[in-house]
Amino acid sequence: MTEPKVYVATQRRSRHATYIAVYDRPLTIDQVLTELEEQPEAIAALLAGQPEARLHRPPSQGGWSVNDVLAHLRSCSDMWGKYIAMIIAEDHPTYRAVNPTTWIKSTNYPEMEFAPSFHAFAKQRAELLAFLRPLPKAAWSHSATVTGAGRPRERTVIEYARWLANHERSHLKHIARIVSG
Repeated sequence: MTEPKVYVATQRRSRHATYIAVYDRPLTIDQVLTELEEQPEAIAALLAGQPEARLHRPPSQGGWSVNDVLAHLRSCSDMWGKYIAMIIAEDHPTYRAVNPTTWIKSTNYPEMEFAPSFHAFAKQRAELLAFLRPLPKAAWSHSATVTGAGRPRERTVIEYARWLANHERSHLKHIARIVSG
């Protein structure tokens, strides 16, 4: 798979454009499903043989540990997976988005031991894939009006699924840097 085009950030606005370029990397439905299936496996492969203490230790002062990254991924999966389900269950719902960094504060994800947290992540992913796989192609275009972060925006199932796949892909690289450093 080719690397997404990422622009060097020279100012705050450019940095925002970089995140959009990475998270909006065009993926087909089949590519989204494949990435969502493979990413937990890739995380497990990167971490094979790592001691639990290493997974909870950040590589530098103020940095994220592998467990912090997993907690973040779980929080994003909670919220974006919930929004996907809402869009499919309701006819063009309107809801107020909750930022995953806000949501994580209501969980115990950062304090959990890695193995049970990863198991829950993998189980949640399997459930999301079981929900997404049988969707007819037209359902991926179903949308919602999302409020809470500036002006209301239209978001679709495929947008949330792409964000999840692309976002996790960037954190796979993050995890690789942590364990190699």
